[in-house]
Amino acid sequence: MSALKALQKHQPRNNLIEEIQAMLDSSVSLHWVKAHIGIEGNESADKAAKEATTRNNVDLHLGLPIRSLKTNLKRRLLDHWQRTWEDRENSKGRFTYAIYPRVSTSRCTDNSHITQALTNHGRFPSYFRRFNIKESTCRCGEDVSDDALHYIYHCPSVTHLRNRISPSHSLPQIISDTRMAQELCRIIHFVNTHQDDILQLED
Repeated sequence: MSALKALQKHQPRNNLIEEIQAMLDSSVSLHWVKAHIGIEGNESADKAAKEATTRNNVDLHLGLPIRSLKTNLKRRLLDHWQRTWEDRENSKGRFTYAIYPRVSTSRCTDNSHITQALTNHGRFPSYFRRFNIKESTCRCGEDVSDDALHYIYHCPSVTHLRNRISPSHSLPQIISDTRMAQELCRIIHFVNTHQDDILQLED
């Protein structure tokens, strides 16, 4: 019965169903009958099905439906991505890994300020030092790390912009909240545009 219902669908999700629909002639009608009621063809089919269960190999390989193939490929790609994300031998991406240890295709943003916050790739003293751009520290002198989190949570230079965000909020929580996300963007923008006021260059 389930097979007959599947054949009635105008847009089946299984490519095997599509192939069967293409092979069917409009003059052919399909009917479902109960098993074991003395119909010769049905009895023969039932007997053949039972005999098939005793064999070591199948006679016909139908292959994997396209939908299942796509699902399996997606799962394998995600597994490979996750292993690569976990097994990095260097320090690349570890700042972001601490925030998002699990990979996901649903996390995507085109906001440059949020990207800077999540990757620590912005106009922060820690970034400048890491890539030997210039030796600098934050003028506040309160945090030796001087990274994105320092400005988002602690730096007194942006206290006037920090109304909702607190250290009790994780970055994913901040980003998922519209108002806190806007606040984060204002903080990062301020850091980017007020370098002379925030950075202390070292000799």
